[in-house]
Amino acid sequence: MRALFRRDPLGVAAVIIAICAIGAAVLASPGAPTPIPAAKPVSNAASAELARCRSLGEAGGADPDCHAAWAESRRRFFGGGDPS
Repeated sequence: MRALFRRDPLGVAAVIIAICAIGAAVLASPGAPTPIPAAKPVSNAASAELARCRSLGEAGGADPDCHAAWAESRRRFFGGGDPS
């Protein structure tokens, strides 16, 4: 091993650089990806109606039931009283 250091300093430098590059790549890797949490299931009628309106897309804008569901959702969100 001593002969290698004396005879080929560029080879030793290349090995050291390669080891450093591999070490830096291992340290910079993010590891295992974080799992994405599953969507919460729809639990009540109001949520089901909002989900239905969301699935309608632009057509939901012309649906009076969607307008009522959105108004109720805004009322509950902004604290317009007890929804029941």
